Amino acid sequence: MSIKQTIVKCMGPLYKVFFKSRIENRRLLKKIDDLNYKIDYLEHHFDIGQMKPATGVLREFQLAEVEFSKYILDLLKPYNLQMYLEGGALLGAKRHKGFIPWDDDIDIAMSRADYNKLLHILQTDPNFVWIDTTQKTGYYSEYYDKLIRANANKNIVIRTPTCMHVYRGTCLRDVVNIEFFANEFLKEDVTEEQYLAFKEKVTAFVHVPHTWKELFDYYDENWEACNLYSLEPTSRIVPGMDNWDFTEYGYHGFRSYDDVYPLTTIEFEGKEFPCPHKAIDILDREYGKTWRNYPKDIGIPHTLIDKNVYFKMIGEPLIDYKEF
Repeated sequence: MSIKQTIVKCMGPLYKVFFKSRIENRRLLKKIDDLNYKIDYLEHHFDIGQMKPATGVLREFQLAEVEFSKYILDLLKPYNLQMYLEGGALLGAKRHKGFIPWDDDIDIAMSRADYNKLLHILQTDPNFVWIDTTQKTGYYSEYYDKLIRANANKNIVIRTPTCMHVYRGTCLRDVVNIEFFANEFLKEDVTEEQYLAFKEKVTAFVHVPHTWKELFDYYDENWEACNLYSLEPTSRIVPGMDNWDFTEYGYHGFRSYDDVYPLTTIEFEGKEFPCPHKAIDILDREYGKTWRNYPKDIGIPHTLIDKNVYFKMIGEPLIDYKEF
């Protein structure tokens, strides 16, 4: 054996000890390269619309959400509210004929006039239990859990600063939910600059800690004062101040009246749900035309992440939606 071979043989174990992290980094970089290749391949060769639905716990929850949402919408039918699928639920309906496989909630939108009617209905219709959330205190998941437990298996209404929930269950772990959002008709003479300046002002206020009552009061005070909105139909539609999209998402332009009305229907998990008139145009504007392609945001539903943070905090088992 040569001197060089002897040195390599002796130093090999030492190299592995002293340079273990470098070896591990190389292994991880190789794994990342392999994964990137697989993702690139899927993006070019896989039709995301053909992805199989979720299975296991997540699928059971999704189907329970569909049944509950249809039940609530049927309860509201006599009131003739013009409601329609929104956000990820609308995207899922067009791309998957139901849930995005890793999603777990159903969003419903309507005009401000109908939203105001809905607020009154949910406070007076005996099918619902209205909760006074102006007195909300504490961590919101804990708050929801306590309210659900105190009103087990009732349709409880929880208005938040970003949407309105109707929940039914015995606790946060098994609860099902439908979310309602307000959209606004923008006055015809309002410019894009005026609208964006107001959006920036409201977002800055909302992103500073406030009580829910302070936020509700702020919305009420500014709705008329801003002189941007109309309860009567106009040619343009935007998210309301108390709509999650208004303060948490970027600006994607105005929807036209004809994008939304007259409403139509769409298949969602084998059932018919109300749908905007030009759903594809709405999705193209809000998600870009790449929403039809392989997505970059495959993951765990945000509502599950929030629940599991709470369950970990109180020492309860986490919900595992992962599937392979």
